[in-house]
Amino acid sequence: MIKKFKAALSKYPTGIACVLSKNIKNNYNGIIINSFSSVSLKPLMVLWSLDIKSSKFKNFKSSKKQTVVLLSKNQKKLVNKMAFQNDEISSLEYKKIIDNSVFSLQCNKFKEIKAGDHFTIFLKVKKILTNSKTKPLLYYQKKILTF
Repeated sequence: MIKKFKAALSKYPTGIACVLSKNIKNNYNGIIINSFSSVSLKPLMVLWSLDIKSSKFKNFKSSKKQTVVLLSKNQKKLVNKMAFQNDEISSLEYKKIIDNSVFSLQCNKFKEIKAGDHFTIFLKVKKILTNSKTKPLLYYQKKILTF
């Protein structure tokens, strides 16, 4: 049933987003997410879900400030790095990610709810940066696409 569920959801194209949070070493942790959504306009709120089994679970569960980023077609290499490596991201690299993204939302954690094998994290948006010169990366049927 899980395979069939994943196959069905793969037919829904989505933008490729990541979440970044500062760690105790003043670097950043990053994770590619597939469960990002807006929640509210008053106040501005978004959510994303984090697998309890993720190697990055502790970093994001404990962070109070997070940045949600919609990645651009120029950031395709970053997807694999963030998804399959556990490397930290320097402050300089963080700035580069933000500058080359489609948009970024700097947020404060509002609430989290455990549901099944994930935590859903609700964030209040504090700052919005957009870049009209970039096009988003898309995920569709297990492939990264650009347009």
